[in-house]
Amino acid sequence: MHSSATLCHSSPRRHQPGNSSKYTKQHRINLPASQDAQAEKVARQLEEDGNFTAEPKRKKKKNELVVQNKEENEEVKHILQVFMSLQLRPEFKQNFQFIPKADDYRNNNQQIRELRKRFTEASNTVLPQLDQHYDGSAFDVTVVNGIKYILPPNVCYVCDNVTAIMSHFSEFKFDLVVMDPPWQNKYVRRRTHNHGSHHGYDMLTVGEILQFPVGDLLNDGALLMIWCTNNSSLLQELLQGLSGWNVELAATWYWLKVTKAGELITPLEGVTHSKRPYERILLTRKIKHKMVFQNIPDGLVFCSVPCGIHSHKPPLQELVKEYVVQQPRCLELFARSLAPGWTSYGFEVLRLQHSFLYENSEQDG
Repeated sequence: MHSSATLCHSSPRRHQPGNSSKYTKQHRINLPASQDAQAEKVARQLEEDGNFTAEPKRKKKKNELVVQNKEENEEVKHILQVFMSLQLRPEFKQNFQFIPKADDYRNNNQQIRELRKRFTEASNTVLPQLDQHYDGSAFDVTVVNGIKYILPPNVCYVCDNVTAIMSHFSEFKFDLVVMDPPWQNKYVRRRTHNHGSHHGYDMLTVGEILQFPVGDLLNDGALLMIWCTNNSSLLQELLQGLSGWNVELAATWYWLKVTKAGELITPLEGVTHSKRPYERILLTRKIKHKMVFQNIPDGLVFCSVPCGIHSHKPPLQELVKEYVVQQPRCLELFARSLAPGWTSYGFEVLRLQHSFLYENSEQDG
């Protein structure tokens, strides 16, 4: 793997506010994930001696998880090395200047956790079948089932089953497709069991995902980017089935999640956490005929602060614009939000456009 790295300060916004933007609201992670008791311990330490602890200390357990698989070990080692090099950059120190105080640890991301719970309750609705286009140059509002949703400029959005996608897009194909399928996930299954079905979603097997006609949506040379599970067996099954979409693996990238202070949201090595502080993206290319593209670097790590809303991913177009045609036609599958200039498709296509998550940034008068 190469030691490629990209630094982003906050989780890059799907909505790029310009002068015409009315609605903004960010919900970023302040501190690494920890139990309330441990966070309180750090808060007291800060109050007593003023020493800043970059990460709450953990008591090691006998059954502490270790990375067993050699490939996984190399992957973690690579990401850690890149992260350490990022921390030395002046722009890293400039962008991540937040210094947690005792009250921040005592709060322990409580505002984000409460907001996430309230948002889950507010957005627990089933959208009707939609096939809409908004070509305005400013943000706007649409109302569906009595709920207000914020529309960014120039978007197309479809709410329907992915199995029916060719009935919507039979006349044209795309140059850049990003997909974040609902992988089988123990965390989601546990949340659903503990808090109810509206805290989860219907998950798909790899075989079911590979049955979708994704390859039929791609122009020759198109780039297909897949947000992928860290489950090694599911990953291998997916890689073996990519030929069915007539695509080839070009590179694997990693999104490394950090707090506003520049700390990893969970430890990277030898941890008791089951949730890793990074996610992988497979970059695949539609088998091309007499088309030449710049080689995509393998192992690139990009670093940003994630949104507190579960499964909200950063946009990728700026990172890959040199590897696709100019002015590409772009599609996001299994989308939960909208992006200017993109087509978005999925059962929850408007969920993260819910007005609950936004506030009007224009000043009165």
